[in-house]
Amino acid sequence: MKVSHSADLPLITLPNSALTGVQLTNDKDYAKFTSYEARIPAETTVALRSPDSEQSVHIYYCISGKGKCVEAGGQNQREICPDTVVALSSNVTYELTVSAEGGMRLFVVYYPDTQVAYRSLAVVRSLSEVIGTDRDIEWGGGHSRRYLIKQDGFPLGIHNTWAYPKTSSRLGYMNHIEGAYYIAGKVTYQWQDTSGEWVHATTKTDGENGTNYLMNIHDCHVVKVHDEDAFCICIFDPVLTGDENHRQTEGGYSGYKS
Repeated sequence: MKVSHSADLPLITLPNSALTGVQLTNDKDYAKFTSYEARIPAETTVALRSPDSEQSVHIYYCISGKGKCVEAGGQNQREICPDTVVALSSNVTYELTVSAEGGMRLFVVYYPDTQVAYRSLAVVRSLSEVIGTDRDIEWGGGHSRRYLIKQDGFPLGIHNTWAYPKTSSRLGYMNHIEGAYYIAGKVTYQWQDTSGEWVHATTKTDGENGTNYLMNIHDCHVVKVHDEDAFCICIFDPVLTGDENHRQTEGGYSGYKS
């Protein structure tokens, strides 16, 4: 388990040098994807594109702020607001313009695409387009709202996860690597470290910061939600088919089938 609080991290230039923010996970934590939170000032236009040095699938989750995006050279603009996802393959670039009302926070994921296997994919999807559909799964401790599933063509999934208050869930993803970036509410994760000792970490979330948990060695863990609803942005590698729900493992931790 790797835990990071964005409030404790230095501002850096992201691998796409048009963006500035903090790095939540790196390739030493997990080789297949890296994640960041980008902060973009009001009335700024930036290119949402692959990193400068490599071709990558690149995915953006709007945490706060408003704006518009359009494919480079295109004309059909889409409104961007909180809980909107923009997912692009390595060969697609979008231009994002942030409104004058205030800056924008974006959760950003890069998945290196060295063989350029994922071509000409572009999804812009709001939470309202997911809620109440077959992508909205009640998992026992809350709801998993799945923006990207296998049929969308991307190698990993990104979800909005709502966790009910005053719940405790025993989770263990033996067939997936999961990252969870908490953007609202307060939770405590408990897990065993490499020595076998049980340890814990509690979120630090507010209007400007969040807490990231990366289960990079399939860590079995217990999620205890405090007195209010909690919301996180979840990554699953590999991507889910879409209708998976939790099942108990031999050790009593709920996960997904491969």
